[in-house]
Amino acid sequence: MSWSLWLIPPFLTSIFFFLGVITLYWSVYTWVTTKLEARQKNTTDLKKIQTIVGITCAVISIFGLQLIVRASSLSWAFTSFNLLILIFIAYFLQIWIPYWLVTLAGIGFMVLNGNVDQPLSWGYTVIFAAFYIISYFQSVAMAPHPFLRYFRTAIIFGGLLWATVRLRFDLSWATFAEEFFSYLLLAVMMYGYFRIQDRNQRIKDRLFQAANWDALTHVKNYAAYDREIAYQFQHCAKHHQPLSMIMFDIDHFKQTNDTYGHLAGDQVLEKVAAAVATVLKSYGERTNLYRTGGEEFNVIMPNLNTAVAGKAAKEILDTVAQLPIVYDGTTLHVTVSIGASEVIMKDHNPLDFYRRVGANKLPLTRPLRSRTGRIPSRRPPSRRVPAKL
Repeated sequence: MSWSLWLIPPFLTSIFFFLGVITLYWSVYTWVTTKLEARQKNTTDLKKIQTIVGITCAVISIFGLQLIVRASSLSWAFTSFNLLILIFIAYFLQIWIPYWLVTLAGIGFMVLNGNVDQPLSWGYTVIFAAFYIISYFQSVAMAPHPFLRYFRTAIIFGGLLWATVRLRFDLSWATFAEEFFSYLLLAVMMYGYFRIQDRNQRIKDRLFQAANWDALTHVKNYAAYDREIAYQFQHCAKHHQPLSMIMFDIDHFKQTNDTYGHLAGDQVLEKVAAAVATVLKSYGERTNLYRTGGEEFNVIMPNLNTAVAGKAAKEILDTVAQLPIVYDGTTLHVTVSIGASEVIMKDHNPLDFYRRVGANKLPLTRPLRSRTGRIPSRRPPSRRVPAKL
């Protein structure tokens, strides 16, 4: 098509079309996830975002291009492009679409082209749906020699589909061979491209993990805390919503290191962080624990007031004080010094807030103070801990 109308080789046209769709997908996907992260929305379900963006780009690209040629004798011209989009969605993005929905889309495609009454078009739709399903399951299944399986499937189903197109439009064998070879070459190039993309994404994920998470305790680190508190402080001031924070550090941590060794200290940090993270789950997914220093931790609690922060602080005190930590046959018991407070008018920036929470941080043998009152530190189980600040 492109060669006869514009003197551009079809292979080059297909490359530009497909690269355009991939670029569109990654641009929209990056834009959506960046916007959600900027608004502190939950982006943990990236698969849902990937599915919506991927299917939208595919539908717009396939049906949009087909509108250009549907009324001409060249309505077959974008067959390779359609097959590559199928592979892109099913194999590389691993988006599951039920077979009936793929078939329904194929029927819509036939209606668009005005060939619902053609038996070969129905055969093409059935093979297309089968190609999608098999490509998807091949992608998600762990098996040896993935490229050979991928390429074999691309040859078999691509060949069947192009043979159907050749019969439907009475194409010459030369045209069939040229188009089918171009399709296979593009399929190989696409496999290499996505393998490079996948490797780069894994590197980015590792860098992101190292930049935002503490390797020892597996909680977020100071860099992540610094970004989050800056955003939440601004958000709190702008929308007049509460923002609370808890700060605690492990008592006599240096003595633990000196007495039992640094591996014992590492064990203490890991166990305390894991126990506190478990306590904080009941306070919502936006409440997060950060390791901000050697033995210092912070908890940011958006949209929660001092009363809730005080309750959480008491739970942390009790949980850590009752936590047995076994190292080299010795059971260690640790305590924490803890402080909690809520943003108030005199906090002009996150550092003011941080310092004030730090000033409230008192050891276990003294009361924990907050902006609106006091929280008793942990006492023996026989003595009642007040429920209110």
